[in-house]
Amino acid sequence: MPSHWKIYFAVSDCEGQTTLAQSLGGAVRFPPTDAAGVGRYAVLADPQGAVFAVIQPMPAAQQAVG
Repeated sequence: MPSHWKIYFAVSDCEGQTTLAQSLGGAVRFPPTDAAGVGRYAVLADPQGAVFAVIQPMPAAQQAVG
C-alpha cells in the first residue's frame, strides 16, 4: 500500500455511525472492532471510495485502569 493519510472522526456510537454510513451508500472496509485501551473503531469508505475511520474513544477513567 502506498503512503497515505487516514482521518479518524470521534463518535459516540461506532456501530450506529457505521450503520448510518452504509445506509447512505458508504462501505465498511473494516468492521467495528475494539482497540485495547483506546476504544472502538471502524474503517469506512464514502460512496466515491474515499476511506476514513470513526472511533468511539474509551472513557478516560477506563483508559487509566486499562
